[in-house]
Amino acid sequence: MANDTSPSDTNEPDQRRMTTDPERIREWAEARDAVPVRVQDSEDHGHSFARRDEMGEHHEEYTWDEFEERFEDDDLVFVYHEEEPAGEGMGFFEIVKREHAFERADLGRDELEESLKEGETVTTEIVETQVVETEVVETDTIESEVVDTDLVEREIVDSELIDRTIVETEFISDDMIEVTVDQTRLDTIEEVERYVVESEVVDIDIEQDQEMESDVVETNIELESVQRSILDSDVVRSSVTTDEVIEREVIQSQRTEGATVQSELIERRLIEEELDEQLLLTYVLEESELIESEVVRSDVLEGDIIDVEEYESMEVGEMESESVGVGGGEATTSTEAGTDRTEEPMDAAAVELSPDDQGKDVVDESGQQIGMVAEVEGQTAYVDPEPGLTDRLKARLDWGGHGDDDYPVDSAQITEITDDEVVIRSE
Repeated sequence: MANDTSPSDTNEPDQRRMTTDPERIREWAEARDAVPVRVQDSEDHGHSFARRDEMGEHHEEYTWDEFEERFEDDDLVFVYHEEEPAGEGMGFFEIVKREHAFERADLGRDELEESLKEGETVTTEIVETQVVETEVVETDTIESEVVDTDLVEREIVDSELIDRTIVETEFISDDMIEVTVDQTRLDTIEEVERYVVESEVVDIDIEQDQEMESDVVETNIELESVQRSILDSDVVRSSVTTDEVIEREVIQSQRTEGATVQSELIERRLIEEELDEQLLLTYVLEESELIESEVVRSDVLEGDIIDVEEYESMEVGEMESESVGVGGGEATTSTEAGTDRTEEPMDAAAVELSPDDQGKDVVDESGQQIGMVAEVEGQTAYVDPEPGLTDRLKARLDWGGHGDDDYPVDSAQITEITDDEVVIRSE
């Protein structure tokens, strides 16, 4: 064991003495007012010397007889400088194992062994083995590449319609129309994606406070460092806390051939996507109603003069057919829209509007067409006096509101609501 005061470094060979003679060791110690001690919690044999005025709690003093006995039992050698220390302290000394002393002395082993057995003090050059603590800062540049990815799950958990506009309507047959609409939708999607990432150290930067004997550095990069580099990169799309993920140990990493590390991780994320879509919708017309008619052109395609008697016989036949129809109960009295007016009127106090009434025709008590219910707000119906096909579609599908030209009708003004019409009181 060495003391804390060592000689200054020089380029000259270090001449030191070795001895196992207890009397010579005691003479050296007493000249420096030092006593033998046992250093508690020491990593080696623990034998040393301390000055009386520098004794600490970790020093355990024992007698010279005890020191001589332990020195011999542990097969130790005392290495020291003969010169008195220039300042405070005891100067350089060491208590080392005999085998260690033989390895460091430049004398032959047999010669040194013989001299020590005879109690001689041997002066020799010491071959020093210095342990230098060097602070090394290693900066590794890691490149990571996604070599495989698999979208395991993708589910729309919520969808919100932001806007919808009718672009075009077209009849494709007598009872079928196509409607083209533009719409914007906001979807909330839950995804689970699996990644396989390969990482490799592509550059090593070494900083140290002293020169190293070799510039060849073998790095053994920790798997945690690789995982941190993946989480700090743009490999994953989620904003996750690196320390929390590392602590949960949810990334599996293993070394492969060479300096490559392969990692597998599964990312679960909730994303929001805004979509602009154009849809082609097809509708089947269940009923139609003639609201207004005007002859804009009349051309004779073909004409003929028929016999008067033939014409009169045709009229008689048509009249008989109508009579049969009435007598058989097959004809009904109806408005232009074909609505049966024989239904029992509803109690005025029980009339209640609902969104289902949007798109229905509005008529007065005489059956005259007034307009169409464009929108229902509470117990108020907004009536469009001149609705078109597009307006009827919007009202039925609840795609739009009412315009500035629409007028309100309170439910108190309504006498009856049927499957097809809303009847209001005549002024």
